[in-house]
Amino acid sequence: MKQLLKTKGRDWLLVVLTVLLLHYLALALHIVITSGSFSFEKLGDLIEGRLMEPGDATRYIDIARHGYVTTGENAINLVFYPLYPLLMRWLGWLTFSLPLAGVIISHVGYCAASILLYELMLLDGDRRNAWDAVLLLSLYPFSLFALGVFTEGLFLALSIGCLYALRKRNFLAAGVVGFFAALTRTQGMLLFFPAVYEWVTLRFGPKKEKLRWQDAFLLLIPAGFGVYLGINAALWGNCFQFLKFEAGEPWYQSTQWIGENISLQYRLARDYPGLAWFIYYLQIALYFAALAVLGYGVYKKERMMYLLYGGVYLGFTYLSGWMISGGRYMLCCVPLFIILGKLKDGLARRFLLLATGLLFFLYSELFLRGYAIM
Repeated sequence: MKQLLKTKGRDWLLVVLTVLLLHYLALALHIVITSGSFSFEKLGDLIEGRLMEPGDATRYIDIARHGYVTTGENAINLVFYPLYPLLMRWLGWLTFSLPLAGVIISHVGYCAASILLYELMLLDGDRRNAWDAVLLLSLYPFSLFALGVFTEGLFLALSIGCLYALRKRNFLAAGVVGFFAALTRTQGMLLFFPAVYEWVTLRFGPKKEKLRWQDAFLLLIPAGFGVYLGINAALWGNCFQFLKFEAGEPWYQSTQWIGENISLQYRLARDYPGLAWFIYYLQIALYFAALAVLGYGVYKKERMMYLLYGGVYLGFTYLSGWMISGGRYMLCCVPLFIILGKLKDGLARRFLLLATGLLFFLYSELFLRGYAIM
């Protein structure tokens, strides 16, 4: 047992160091390219300017500081789920800086997610599979968002933790972790699909194991979404007030069929050529690439739990009408990295890691330069 713990601790440390090294290398390269020399002062300024301020980061900071409000221009912040800004508020009492608290939570979450993914892969594969999955997650072109004031780092940790608990058939832990995932992002409630599948397979499959009281904890996953709806109702008298805000400025979000959404992405790419390769063409390519990976997973007879979650995650994400952050959203489609991490062909593995690595540094540099990488 002592040797096992020593080995695990070493592996986890290597995973964390690798993940952080890759991302901070991207930050350091940007500093050297743009200013000619590196300094920790410049690194701090870059983190403050690009990981703590852009896009939704300011809205999470506002929620952490003031909570949800029902008047003024920040009333629309209701569309953001409560767990991440709540944790920022609590940690902010120690750091005296809400943006710094957000970055710390994201760093810890992303490192925990990488460790959990590593351990999840070891349940069905070897260390090479585990490392490949971790590297592919780290080198995903939009993975830098997981370290900033965004929910990606936290949500990855919670969603992978839920999948790990389901894989171990620990329904109590899966329900509790899934509850918090559903309080972090809309996609968190989708964890209920693999949870129900695992429960039905275990209790009514060939083995037909007896029902246990812990099974009821799986209901905590949709209950997390229910809590968010309750917040909507308590503040606005309407459980789905957030949908009204999403449909308005500045998001203009609606729900439409995937085919219509893909067609819209193509039209937007033609109408806005300056954004085409950063947003619209990229989102089209990601959809079909993810579909191909899931299809490959079906061919390789991957666990249905992963295929089901990947399928509903992909479908749900691409039901969003005017989507501009598809690349970032798909970072949390964990089954893609699980499937690709099990590639056996050495040439294909090396090519995939090289291609994703190049795209990672390219899109990280573009994001750090202020391009429309969302």
